[in-house]
Amino acid sequence: MRVPAMLLLLLVPLLHAQDVIFLRNGDKRAGRVTAEGEILRLKVTLPTPPGAPPAFASVSVPKSQVAQIEFGENPAREEFLASATVAQIPQAAALWDAERAWLDFPKSPAARIGRAYADLLLRLGGRPNAESALAIFSLIEAKAWSDADRAAAKQGRLRAMVAGGRAEEVVGEAAQLAADTDDPAVLVEAKFILAETAAAALKRLLDENPRWQEDPAVIPERARLYNEALDLYLYPALFDSPSSAAARGLWGAAGVYLLAGEPQNALECAHDIAALHPRSEFVARANALISESPVPTPTPAQAAPVPTPDKPAAPEKSPPKKPAKSKKKSHATKKPKKN
Repeated sequence: MRVPAMLLLLLVPLLHAQDVIFLRNGDKRAGRVTAEGEILRLKVTLPTPPGAPPAFASVSVPKSQVAQIEFGENPAREEFLASATVAQIPQAAALWDAERAWLDFPKSPAARIGRAYADLLLRLGGRPNAESALAIFSLIEAKAWSDADRAAAKQGRLRAMVAGGRAEEVVGEAAQLAADTDDPAVLVEAKFILAETAAAALKRLLDENPRWQEDPAVIPERARLYNEALDLYLYPALFDSPSSAAARGLWGAAGVYLLAGEPQNALECAHDIAALHPRSEFVARANALISESPVPTPTPAQAAPVPTPDKPAAPEKSPPKKPAKSKKKSHATKKPKKN
C-alpha cells in the first residue's frame, strides 16, 4: 500500500524521537513500534560505518510480554492534529489506521488522532460521514486508556448521533452531562449538543407544519424550540468561552434565524463571526453568507437629500417679517367682545 506523502512527513520524526518498550521481564528496547494484531514490531536502528546510509532491523514482540510503551514525541503530528482541515481527511484517516492499535495503551496518542479524524468527518457533513464518526467515537469511548479521552469521545458520540439524525436519542444524556459537570468546557459542549437537538426539532416541526402561524397548537412549541436553540447556541458567545466555541455557536444561531425566516439576524451573526473570530473555521462560511446577502437599500427617511450638479440646492428661506406693531397697542391678548 502506498503511504500518503503527508503521513510520511508525520511519521519520519518518530524515527528520531524513538518509542521505548518496557517488557514484563524488566528489559526495555528503543525503536519505532508498530502493531500487527497481537504482535508488536519494533524497528531498531543498527550501527553503521561513518558516511553509510542508516540501516534498520525489525524485532517482533508479543503484546502479552509488554508492560508499557513510552511513545516518542512528534511535533509535526501534533501540529497536524491542531490545524487539519477537511481537505486533509485522507491523511488523518491514514494516521488513524497507523496508530489505532495503541488505543488502550497508556499515554498513547491514538485517541487524540481518532477524535481529530472523527471531528473532520463531522465538519465535512453528510449522514455517512456522521455514521463513520460515530463508530470512531464509540470505539474510543469504549477502549481509550484515558478518562479524559473517553469523556471527550462521549461528547463526540452525542454530536455524531445528532448529525446522523438521531437527536431524540441524545437529549437525556446531554442534559445529564450538562447538569453533572463542573468543567466549563464540558458544559459548553453539552449545551451545543442540546442546541443541535433543539434546532433539529425546530426544523422537523416547520417541515411538518408549513402553515404553523395558523395553528394555535404549534405556535407555542415553535416559539419554545426557537428560543431554546438560540439560548443554547449563544451561550459561549455570552459567557467568555473559547473563540472556536463562540464562533460555532454564532453560526448555529445564524442557521436558526435562517430557518425562522429572519435573514437580517443571521447576517448579524455572520458579521460577529467575521469581526470577533476571524481565525475560526466558520469565518469562510460567514463571509460567504455576507457576500451573498444583498446590500440593504436606505429608506427615504434614512437617505439624505443630495443636490444635483446642474441645479444647486435652494438657500433656506427666511420666515416673512411681521408688520411692526403700534407702540400704543397693548401686548396683552384682547378679550372677545360680549354680545
